[in-house]
Amino acid sequence: MPYLDDDEQPLQRIDLAQIPPTGRLFRLERRIGFQEHAPDGPVVWAPAHDDARDMDDARRRTDLASVPGVLWSFIGSYGRQSAPAIVHDHRVSLALGLPSEEALTQRFEDDRQFRVGLRQQRVPLLRAWLMWAVVSVERYLRHAPRLAAVLIGQSVLGVLAIVAATIGLVTPLLGVQSPAWLALGIAPAVLAVFWREERRLLVWLPYAGALLAPLLLVQLVAVGAFRLLELLVRETIDRPFLDDSPGPVVSPTLR
Repeated sequence: MPYLDDDEQPLQRIDLAQIPPTGRLFRLERRIGFQEHAPDGPVVWAPAHDDARDMDDARRRTDLASVPGVLWSFIGSYGRQSAPAIVHDHRVSLALGLPSEEALTQRFEDDRQFRVGLRQQRVPLLRAWLMWAVVSVERYLRHAPRLAAVLIGQSVLGVLAIVAATIGLVTPLLGVQSPAWLALGIAPAVLAVFWREERRLLVWLPYAGALLAPLLLVQLVAVGAFRLLELLVRETIDRPFLDDSPGPVVSPTLR
């Protein structure tokens, strides 16, 4: 197993404490490590959290896999991805204290190890690469925001190009015989070459985005409808039990 416990044995359990019990952050009680090349390769450790040092620093805690609740039906915040996420969270916190160029270099390797760790934990390929793509974009947002804007902009344009090419190829009225649609569809992959070592990311983002956008839209509509229903029930029925001064106040629900 690529993940090790505090005694450098194959990881059998992860000791976590949810603090506070109503929050989304966890304290790691015993360190865990990732050894990409067993049995003699180096081990990347996520140390146990120290209350005296880490209590007021959220960066020293972990939220496991940082997945918005609205997307939990696609990717859970815990499971086989828990150990890779905990080690990766620690590496992210270390990169925060580095100059931007150093941080990007370190995060590139940390994010790669995250992807490898996910696969070694038998996280399905599509899910693992999606999680890797998200943390890779976050790397640029955090340490090179201007470059992140270019990366995201190119990815969005790539998604639109792929969608347009797909429509053009399958709809006779738009010219199914035209090779221009095929050229438009492969353009994101061609442009990704200019990103050199990040070319796989710039291929994955537009093509995965075009494939998953319809599913994501359906999910957002469904969850949005449920949240609206939840809001109406809270404000019209549940409010007297939650507030000494019940009234049509929306803000507590949105906190």
